[in-house]
Amino acid sequence: MNLIPKALHISRLHSTHLTSVVSSLLLILTLLSPTFSAAEEWTYTTRPNDTIWDISKKYLKSVTYWKRLQAHNSVDKAKRLSPGTKLRIPLEWLKIQAAPALVLSVTGQVNLQTSKNKTPKALTTKQLVNIGDTVITGENGSTLIQFADSSSLLVLKNSRVVFNTLSVYGQSGMVDTRLRLQQGRVETAVKPLRGSISRYEITTPAAVAAVRGTTFRVAYEETQEAMANEVVKGSINIAAQGIEQPVNKGFGSITEKGKTPQPPVKLLDKPTLSNLPNKIRHLPFNFTWAALEGAVEYRIQISPAEQADALSLEGIQADNHYNLKQLNDADYILRVRGVDANKLEGFNGEHKFTLNTDFPVVSLIQPADSAETSGDKIDFKWSKEEKVSQYRLQISTNIEFTNIVVDELIKDNHFSMTEKLPENTYFWRVIAIDELGNNGKPSETTSFVVSDNPYEVLLLLLYFLPALFL
Repeated sequence: MNLIPKALHISRLHSTHLTSVVSSLLLILTLLSPTFSAAEEWTYTTRPNDTIWDISKKYLKSVTYWKRLQAHNSVDKAKRLSPGTKLRIPLEWLKIQAAPALVLSVTGQVNLQTSKNKTPKALTTKQLVNIGDTVITGENGSTLIQFADSSSLLVLKNSRVVFNTLSVYGQSGMVDTRLRLQQGRVETAVKPLRGSISRYEITTPAAVAAVRGTTFRVAYEETQEAMANEVVKGSINIAAQGIEQPVNKGFGSITEKGKTPQPPVKLLDKPTLSNLPNKIRHLPFNFTWAALEGAVEYRIQISPAEQADALSLEGIQADNHYNLKQLNDADYILRVRGVDANKLEGFNGEHKFTLNTDFPVVSLIQPADSAETSGDKIDFKWSKEEKVSQYRLQISTNIEFTNIVVDELIKDNHFSMTEKLPENTYFWRVIAIDELGNNGKPSETTSFVVSDNPYEVLLLLLYFLPALFL
């Protein structure tokens, strides 16, 4: 009978000992786990003249945390630290501050709907965008916005973006930027994120795109309920329906609402724009480039050279042509990228050009409009203009100049044509050319008629005129 209590006593000892061992093992495993340190602490490397007090004031929620920081790192001297000392700082001690985004440029119609005032008002350059605000772009609107870590967001036309989170962790360089793209398209360049808790996310109703430093684009169409993303640099993770899909540089992916991300597909190569002129002397001007295999349409963007991330003009073209109709004289960058059948946009082809329309337009003098001639010899004359190195005389059988029969480069402001033209009505114009070979705007167009006997109608009229009065 005495054995039972003894057995129970031994059992309790074994149970207590086992619990202690298990607890110790769990503690050791927790301490050894690399995710614990990475997820819960930030390591600060001290600089010359750093003190625990200064570090606490600069990075922590309160300067009174200096004692905790000293004890947590077993630092004996609170006043001065050797440069290069590693201090472990629990993330929950770091102070979090709101970090409004700055509007760098605005083109066309762009409105801001604040969290306090639901009535949209026009967005302006140098304005701040705060947490909870919504940026709304119109049919021809775009805006370039910069975050606290110098990452940037270009919001294209017909888009709606909500700024859910805009925060920084003191002066640590760590940020928390979270946006919601409700409709439209954005392009973003994200600086490499610092620290384990830095975050940059773009959410759509279909999926979430998360990055740690890259250049990519996100589009969401409400009618199609699908998110498209294209990675130009680095890589991103797309998450939807509990599945994460990495997308690397040069690839894009589609995610339909309620479905997992589709496998990435290769993006189209950049179009070749090397044939385009470096200087444009007149508007309208038609840009034409070689058709890109696999492209069903093209996105066109024109940015000011002094602010290459902003937009002056933007649009979609069905073919490999773009007619530039109106733009102020300045230096620009033209970007063209192909769009494939999945609506994924490829790499940009880029071309720098100068628009300078301060160039004379020639006035036509001879022959007079609608003049008749036998065509044996036709004398052409036009105004002589400054800044012009030569002139281009063009003669066509139609006013659209799609059937040009004469195309002559002439040094002076006159030309005698001795080659006989067939009977027909012709149209002519003259284009001024500068010393670099850039064409100016064509002159007005006038016509002339070539006939075997240009006076035949007049002679017949004179012959029959007396009979009219009999």
